[in-house]
Amino acid sequence: MITRFEIDGFKTFKDFALDFEPLSAIVGPNASGKSNLFDAVRFLSRLAQSDIGSAMTELRGQPEELFRQTSAGTSQIMKFAVEVYLDPKGKDAFGNSYEVKAQRLRYELHLGLQRSSEGHARSIVVVHESCGPIKKSDDRAQYLRSKKISYNANVSPFIRLSEDRAAIEVRQDGRQKHGKPMKFSMAEAKRSALSTITTAEFPHLYALREYLGNIRFLEINPQAARRSNDIFAERYLKSDASNLSAVLARLKEETGTRDRPEGVLSDISADLSALIPAVATLKVQNDLSEKQYAFSVGFAGDLSFSSRVISDGTLRLLALLTVLNDPERKGSLCFEEPENGVHEGRIPMLVELLRSAANFWLDDSEMNSFQVIINTHSPKVMHCLNDSEIIAADMVVDIDTSTRSREMRTRMRSGLTQTKDMFDPERNLTRFEIDRLLQDSAAMV
Repeated sequence: MITRFEIDGFKTFKDFALDFEPLSAIVGPNASGKSNLFDAVRFLSRLAQSDIGSAMTELRGQPEELFRQTSAGTSQIMKFAVEVYLDPKGKDAFGNSYEVKAQRLRYELHLGLQRSSEGHARSIVVVHESCGPIKKSDDRAQYLRSKKISYNANVSPFIRLSEDRAAIEVRQDGRQKHGKPMKFSMAEAKRSALSTITTAEFPHLYALREYLGNIRFLEINPQAARRSNDIFAERYLKSDASNLSAVLARLKEETGTRDRPEGVLSDISADLSALIPAVATLKVQNDLSEKQYAFSVGFAGDLSFSSRVISDGTLRLLALLTVLNDPERKGSLCFEEPENGVHEGRIPMLVELLRSAANFWLDDSEMNSFQVIINTHSPKVMHCLNDSEIIAADMVVDIDTSTRSREMRTRMRSGLTQTKDMFDPERNLTRFEIDRLLQDSAAMV
């Protein structure tokens, strides 16, 4: 899971740093940078898997427009740093098991904008990359102190620049791997060194790449979610929920028992009923002749409707609850405005479901860690959150003292306090201030 994210030079971010909890909610008005933060996380996720050009095609805007725009011009470098908690064990794509001896890692990646002799944007390349363990004494995530974590902070960095800064070095840290580090030239580095790691021969970097590359961004397409699925469809929920039928079928197959034939589908149905009281049942249909999975939702009064006709709001919540109830859930889930389609009186239950899914791993269980990051502009959602879960987002204006020019940047503050005394206004705030931000936003609509 992500415990800290730092950004500079990307879109509206300047010297930005934010700490995350197992459940974190970005609360703020529209156009305050909430979606830009998700874009930054998505971009880093894609950079862990592919080249820079491919990663940029999935973001809004032209590549040059992703660099911070100021009155002085376009930033020439964008910087990202992420601190993560990794699960201690895993398997690579070939079924090879690995162990992570340093579960707390910091990864940094800087991209530079190269220009032609005429001053036109020519390409974007890696100009810095590093990855190493975090010392226990430097660990900012206080909530991790209750969990047994292997720090192993005395080992050498897994990724670093060469002494002449002409190459990126990747240290071999697998079993009996003590050879010279791999080197990647930085002359025209169009992808990160991390994105080249494909096996557990590099256990820490493989675990980091898998974690970053598999951060989920749930952007449900109701039309796609309604469709029946081929029995060979991917069985882990896609971002648009287009394989929802197949995932529900997998969950029933893997968790059903003689005493509980529907398995966790019963839990999903119960949670959906708590949010939409008219819902009674959830059923999966397996058409062997057509080799298709489909599902239906039963309502009070013995009414049952296929996925083709149930409402968009019901589908949206069903997809979310499917992820939250999957016993194999892991990593981080990013979800915008989870309150859509939920009656205001049921929002406390929704927030509690999100919190329960994100917090289950904090005991001594062997289950994978799971984190939920949402963004919202709902005052009702904000009032249901714990102080530590709230991150307030707004846009602020900086004045350049030398040129007197104005620059907009995204600010996000946590560290909620109960009073206005004795706190840093750049990093801390009160619930009163968040209410005012949301009210001002509502008044402008």
